[in-house]
Amino acid sequence: MSTITMTLSSPTVELKDCKGSLTASVTNGAPGPERVVLGAFPGMESTPPSPTYTTIPTPLRTIAAGATEQYLINFDTTGAAPGSYPVKLIAYSADDAPEDYADQAHVVTLTVTKPAEPTKPRPGFPWLWVIIGGVVLLAAVGGVIWFLLKDATVPSVESRPQAEAVKTLEDAGFKVSTTETESGQTAGTVVKQTPDGGKSAGRGSMVNLEIATPVKSVVPAVLGLHIEDARTAFQNAKIQLDFTQGSMCQASPGGFLQSCVVVGVNPDVGSKVNQNALVLVRTEIRGIIIEPNPINICKVQPQICAVKQ
Repeated sequence: MSTITMTLSSPTVELKDCKGSLTASVTNGAPGPERVVLGAFPGMESTPPSPTYTTIPTPLRTIAAGATEQYLINFDTTGAAPGSYPVKLIAYSADDAPEDYADQAHVVTLTVTKPAEPTKPRPGFPWLWVIIGGVVLLAAVGGVIWFLLKDATVPSVESRPQAEAVKTLEDAGFKVSTTETESGQTAGTVVKQTPDGGKSAGRGSMVNLEIATPVKSVVPAVLGLHIEDARTAFQNAKIQLDFTQGSMCQASPGGFLQSCVVVGVNPDVGSKVNQNALVLVRTEIRGIIIEPNPINICKVQPQICAVKQ
């Protein structure tokens, strides 16, 4: 039975101007970290395969044991012919084939409708009606412009999923821009908005959302350290340590003249990784070099060894 499970924020996709989005929550139920891919595949077999009209930022992620990651799934059917396009979403281990998880797939259907045909103008109107229509139109345009420029209250969307927050703000008449920020909040949720919720702003103005991404840890500088010191550094950085094939030791051997030393790491020192991510180290057993002619400190600095009267 698979240890990777997925739930969607909604069973359906609402397309607005050919675009829409969903949030998928993927959980790793395995006892250790798992490299997980969220993929989108055609819901029906055809030759050639039909497009999925789907993009998923960062589809491959390492998920810690028992942890849940949120994936933002974007759909864009611009240019697609009217019809229904089923899309199959599968969360699977990067070490396996997606077909092995087909029984856990979630299918969403993108419905593309035929655009309404523009109304043909009625010919032969008398000039009086044309003038009246022009006056009414100017009044209507003026009313629309006044409504668009009139201030409105910015909805509060902090802590909500990105897709839900964007839709709420756009429905209220605002434009939305997003930036990512590392945060302890659930990934894919709004950490901060500018302007703040409850404040007044002109309709059509921009609201910036800061979207939470997992807090990253920096691979510590452990090259040349004893493995015991390296373990402490990795623990302080909240990173899991494992040994590469070919490592000669996992602990310093007993005795005074030998130690287990870190000689390589993957990813490299200074790289940013998710907290609790797995970082590989390579070790060697090295001897402690003793100088053949040790310095007599009492001869070099006799004042240190002098006995005070």
